[in-house]
Amino acid sequence: MAGAENLKRMSDVSSDSLQTFFTDLRAAVQAGVKLEIGDGETPAGALSVKKLNRIEQDVESGNALPKRMQASIETWQKTGSMVPVLEGLSSRLSAWRRIGKLFRRSLIYLFCIAALSIAALIWYQLSILPEIKAIRQDLIQLARPVAEIEPSSIGFWANVTLILFALCVLLGIWWLIKGGAVRAGWWLGADNYMRYRTLATASRTVQALVAAGEDPESATSLGGTLVGLRPDESGELLASVRDLDRQAILSSEWSDYLLMMAQQQYISARIWGPTSVIVIIGGIFTLLFVLLAWWPITILVHELSHSTKV
Repeated sequence: MAGAENLKRMSDVSSDSLQTFFTDLRAAVQAGVKLEIGDGETPAGALSVKKLNRIEQDVESGNALPKRMQASIETWQKTGSMVPVLEGLSSRLSAWRRIGKLFRRSLIYLFCIAALSIAALIWYQLSILPEIKAIRQDLIQLARPVAEIEPSSIGFWANVTLILFALCVLLGIWWLIKGGAVRAGWWLGADNYMRYRTLATASRTVQALVAAGEDPESATSLGGTLVGLRPDESGELLASVRDLDRQAILSSEWSDYLLMMAQQQYISARIWGPTSVIVIIGGIFTLLFVLLAWWPITILVHELSHSTKV
């Protein structure tokens, strides 16, 4: 039903108008504007000119369009402007990339420290562990053991710990390349920033549609689809619109308030998020370092105190 309705709407748009729309959209992409039309919880990849060409061919062939692309065409038709379209298709990805940039710095710092730690641990294993093994050998040969000292597993566990440390770092780097910085930010509260940011963009789209003569509730539905709001966010936006009169909807105070809330959430994430990442991941690295650096010494002291007598 939705696909048939979309096709009916598309039939009302002239081919020249659609050509103009896609030409403007391609120009924006070529100029470096990052647009996406995914409808998942997280943004999809940025649109390319090649993908836009395929979508335009689908339109010409009468195929159904992605919901957000359909909403962008309708918004452009009703407002006569590409501004709300470009804002709506770029808002989520822009917020997502900003979150990633914030957390990526902390993770890069951690992995640089971890790489230096691995180098130090390799030196420790090559230089210090042989000395510990030599002391232990002296204990066996020169001291008078109360009980027989079992073969040492220090070297084995040192190798295992070093390998685990290196694997953690390599997996962390792979995770970072695959977008882990953004997901870390998402888990640590930056999703609230993205929520308010997209709500602010949707509110501006609603304002543009209402100013063009669209019914507020229809404008809210169209604006929410264009921006890619989740169902709960769309419900929140609709509830806000129902509480406002037309003049209040057209006022900038509504969107300004949402932008202010988004900035507050970003500041909160910037303060607490990277700190949490450093504490959690840094704590894991510290634990592995302690296991490798101090465990052999602990074993040696234990053997000296429990297996010999003066």
